[in-house]
Amino acid sequence: MMFDDKFFDDWLDAQAQKVMGQVASGQSISSDQMMILMLKAQTNHFTHLDIDLRSEMRALREDMDKRFEQMQVETAKRFEQVDKRFEQVDKRFDQLTSRMDHFMVWSFATTLTVGGIVIAAIKFL
Repeated sequence: MMFDDKFFDDWLDAQAQKVMGQVASGQSISSDQMMILMLKAQTNHFTHLDIDLRSEMRALREDMDKRFEQMQVETAKRFEQVDKRFEQVDKRFDQLTSRMDHFMVWSFATTLTVGGIVIAAIKFL
């Protein structure tokens, strides 16, 4: 690592305390010392922004996790409903196939019966 944050923070804290000691004792400070105070204020501001951003990101992640979980539950329910509908359609096709089979048996039996009657009528005439 090229630059150690802890080293910089310690140095900046020490320099800012020196400058604040001068201000507290009523001494004037130079532009360079003013820059140290500004830099310390900025690093404090960045630290608070970082903390706020991390907590917001954590809350956002938790919210998104909850939403995804809800979506998964809703999607699973929808697929269950679709599966039930397909089962109903399968039952209807089975019923239709069964009816067609009965009709075909009835139709074949009727055709044989009528054919038999026609043949019998032709023999007896």
